[in-house]
Amino acid sequence: MRRIAVLPTLLVLFTAVPAFAEGGNYITHEQLDLLKVLAPPPANDSATSKAEIEELLVIQQNNTPEQVAAAQADVQENVFRFANVFGPDFTPEKLPLAKAFFAKVAEDEGFIVDPAKDVWKRPRPHKADSRVKPGITISNSGAYPSGHASFAYLTAVVLANMVPEKRAEIFARAADFAHNRMVGGLHYKTDIEAGRIAGTLIAAQELQNPQFKADFEQAKAEVRHALGYGS
Repeated sequence: MRRIAVLPTLLVLFTAVPAFAEGGNYITHEQLDLLKVLAPPPANDSATSKAEIEELLVIQQNNTPEQVAAAQADVQENVFRFANVFGPDFTPEKLPLAKAFFAKVAEDEGFIVDPAKDVWKRPRPHKADSRVKPGITISNSGAYPSGHASFAYLTAVVLANMVPEKRAEIFARAADFAHNRMVGGLHYKTDIEAGRIAGTLIAAQELQNPQFKADFEQAKAEVRHALGYGS
């Protein structure tokens, strides 16, 4: 199985860059360029891509209506898709600060991931093999890395730092969210693996940003209060 390679050193990611340099909300392209830290996707005609197509066909054949419905629901990139981890009080109505904060975090995912997608332009599985029948909303962007997987793991890292008591459940939910892109037939496994790396690296960089830290603390206090955790 082909591995997603990260460069031996990631020091380049954490060089001192002005916190408010032009870029995303909490990150700049100078701080993280995925083209420099991810391997390129497998070639369309490679043994890896062919094996991944066969994997998707097995998933497609075995999908239940419930699994497809879950994948359809997870098309929405929204922190409140993690509500099943936290319960009925984890809602945008009760958490306006967290809603605004995580919207900015999600924007940073697209800011970092979309340029890499545009360079690599990996075709979606259904464009590579007509036997793959997507069961969810089709996206026309490149498949690699998966933006939904990047979003899932970026969000999970931030949530786990807010509510470490639920760390295991948060990352399990992120894994399900990312895997649902394969259930829906829109991503290869290597897309998901690259997305996991990308989301984690974005989070690691954001955690150093002073404005992120300030906004994070406000959202964290709101979340922990609403969910009944201590300060």
